[in-house]
Amino acid sequence: MSAEEGGGGHDERWVISYADLVTLLLGFFIILFASAQIDQDKYHELSFAFKQAFNVDVRAGADGSSPVFGGGIGVVPGGNFTSQAQPDVKSIRTTFDEQLLESGLTSNAVDVLRDGQGVVIRVSDRLLFSSASAELNQEAKPLLRVVAGVLRGINSEVRVEGHTDNVPVASDRYPTNWELSSARATTVLRFLADEGIEPRRMVAAGYAEFRPLASNTTPEGRAINRRADIVLTAIPAGTATASPARPSIDPAVTPATSKGGTTP
Repeated sequence: MSAEEGGGGHDERWVISYADLVTLLLGFFIILFASAQIDQDKYHELSFAFKQAFNVDVRAGADGSSPVFGGGIGVVPGGNFTSQAQPDVKSIRTTFDEQLLESGLTSNAVDVLRDGQGVVIRVSDRLLFSSASAELNQEAKPLLRVVAGVLRGINSEVRVEGHTDNVPVASDRYPTNWELSSARATTVLRFLADEGIEPRRMVAAGYAEFRPLASNTTPEGRAINRRADIVLTAIPAGTATASPARPSIDPAVTPATSKGGTTP
């Protein structure tokens, strides 16, 4: 008798669908488990690579290559640039610690971390400036020389950012914290340029109190927000061949009408 005639051949067909479902569920939970084990550095590198891959300025003739996809040039002739790898936060941290130790400085003087923009070298403003001043303290110069020494070994763009808290600045020279944060960023930039960092690689930006890391409602939070950030981002190959440029100021440093400010 055939299976069709016996009527029993259809009873076990559900096993195939059940096995498929179990296999899919197993794969799903394996993916969930793997996703929970995230290496933050690798995650940011992958994120940066995708950003580079899908944000190519083809109209300007920029190179279509990236850490993810290689090859291709822009549809408009005139450019042939290749993206460089993003600076590595672990190697930079190690280099900093070594050079700070050699200089007799504490490794707590700076913090090296990665955010969505790149690698950030963060320095508290109390180490760099006196209150309501954009003139470098003498004790800050050895620290910035170490920073410059590290930057010389890294092929990256450098954005120097000045940040304050929200306490209004009491100074005739700096009407608001826009001017104060911009002046401080420019002071650090000029010092780095004097130490041999190419001016064409650098830009200064003042953000006043508008990019806080902590709440400005407590003294501790305001102290955290008063800082200088040196942000390292990937630099396109070929930029070095461009015509020399003077250190530029980010549009964010343009003084605003806001009267809020901080006292570093």
